[in-house]
Amino acid sequence: MSEETRPVDESGATPEGREAPASSDLKEELEATRRERLDLFERLQYLQADFENFRKRTARDAEALVKVAHEALVARLLPVLDDFDAALASVQGDASKGLRMVHGNLLRALSEAGLQEIPAHGATFDPYVHDCIQWVPESGVPDGTVKEVVRKGYRLQDRILRPAQVIVVRNGGDSNA
Repeated sequence: MSEETRPVDESGATPEGREAPASSDLKEELEATRRERLDLFERLQYLQADFENFRKRTARDAEALVKVAHEALVARLLPVLDDFDAALASVQGDASKGLRMVHGNLLRALSEAGLQEIPAHGATFDPYVHDCIQWVPESGVPDGTVKEVVRKGYRLQDRILRPAQVIVVRNGGDSNA
C-alpha cells in the first residue's frame, strides 16, 4: 500500500508509526514547488535569451573583425596600385602591354572585393572624398573644380580608404592650401 491509501488512526499515525501530513502542509508544499518551478522556468528563459544575444553578438563581432581585416589588406595594396600607375606612365612598347594586363587583373580583383576609385578630375571639390593640396587660379573654370589629381583616392564599399589628393581651382584667392 502507498502512503496515500494507508489507514490512519484517530491520533493521525499510520500503522507503521509515522504521522500523515496535514492537508494544509501538502498544499503549502505543493504551492512552494509550483513557485520554485515557475522561478526555475523564468531563469531558464532568461538564460536562453542571454545565450541567443551572446550568439548574435559574437557573430556580429566576427563579421566586424573580418571587415576590418579586409579593409586593412586592401588599404595596404593601394601603394601597389600607385606604383603600377607610375610604371604604366613611364613604360612604352610591348612591356607596357603586359604591365597593363597585370594592372587590369589587379584592379578587377580589387573591384570585386568592393574597391572603387573616387571620381575626382573635373568634379566639384568635396572635402569628404578629396584632400586639397593646392589652390590654383584658372580662368574660365568655376571655383571649386578639381583641376588635377595628384594621387587617386579609393573607397571600399561605403568607407573612404584614402581621399584623392587634388589641386582645386580658386580664382582671385590665395594659391596655397
